[in-house]
Amino acid sequence: MDIHRLELFIDLTQTLSYTETAERQFTTQSNVSKQIIALEKELNIALFERSHRKITLTKLGETVLPFAVAIVENYQTMFEELEKQATQKELSLNILTIPTMANYHGFELITRFLKENHDVQVQLKESEGNQLFPFLDKSANHLIFARTFEAPCSDYDCLLTEEDEFVAVLSNHHPLANREKISLADLKAETFVMLEESTLLFQPTVALCKKAGFEPQVLFTSARIDLLLNMVENELGITLLMKKTIGKNWHQRVQVVPITPTEKSYLSFIRKKDTASKASHRFWSYITNNRLY
Repeated sequence: MDIHRLELFIDLTQTLSYTETAERQFTTQSNVSKQIIALEKELNIALFERSHRKITLTKLGETVLPFAVAIVENYQTMFEELEKQATQKELSLNILTIPTMANYHGFELITRFLKENHDVQVQLKESEGNQLFPFLDKSANHLIFARTFEAPCSDYDCLLTEEDEFVAVLSNHHPLANREKISLADLKAETFVMLEESTLLFQPTVALCKKAGFEPQVLFTSARIDLLLNMVENELGITLLMKKTIGKNWHQRVQVVPITPTEKSYLSFIRKKDTASKASHRFWSYITNNRLY
């Protein structure tokens, strides 16, 4: 049985909305529907009643729910125990990263490290920016890959891997789409769709607009970059994003234009000082010798 299907089922019993569950689970509505149907086929029952775009839990679904919760909780407890034992062996590493890490050199460094250090057990998880630094307080084998707009405080070791900067993303039909560079002040009358505050990019975006002399008119916020890009493509607004977070496949569907003023961000591996485990030291040495900066 696929544990993730049970997790989606439990979430859907709480939201009764494929759209909301998809957003909460960082996936698509079609994938949620597909996984629920697969679970129903596996159990040979209907978990939900579907009518007029509304869903409700069936009686059999109510029977399944407490068992599903117990299975997921036991599954999580098992992995927590395994993680604890691995930590005791000093060869485990937990890295919490921003969701867009795959777009950056840091992801390549982790991949190469894993291929060359098979004895180190790495748990790689993603989370929003406001959860990254608290993660470092949990264990000596915890690292983060984070975006900052200034140097982290002196309590941390920091290895910079690269920089990124804000750009404007416009629909292909926008009057400014063919500009080589846009003055941010020229966008003051535009409707913005923006990354939400949990990503820690909302406030820097607003501050950048204020620096250009205006308060952005925000129509919508989301943690999902692909959703914002879809809205831009469909001419529902414009957005400001970090350039490297925009996948190559989007560059034909929208226009990515440099802006002035812009602001740089810094992508780094970060850990607490003087508390690193054996695996952390090995990883740190590897990154130091192979990073771009």
